[in-house]
Amino acid sequence: MLSRKEREYLSGKLNLSNNYQRKIEHSIRKKLGVFRELELPLLRRSEVIGGEASYLGKLTSCQSGLTPLHSSFEINII
Repeated sequence: MLSRKEREYLSGKLNLSNNYQRKIEHSIRKKLGVFRELELPLLRRSEVIGGEASYLGKLTSCQSGLTPLHSSFEINII
């Protein structure tokens, strides 16, 4: 998960020195790499995202009010 400073930087709300900017960008790239290489495959294998009955897709659409929880609505990420 991104820190508050990383989110502020990505949204353009934070002006940083060049050194701190490089540090933040490195931290973001490292977190994305860990997510892509370790966490995303784990989530896919556990069928939390993707697969026949995507819990994440149903939960997200239900929370947004787009579809009821029992619907066959599915969101595929990446």
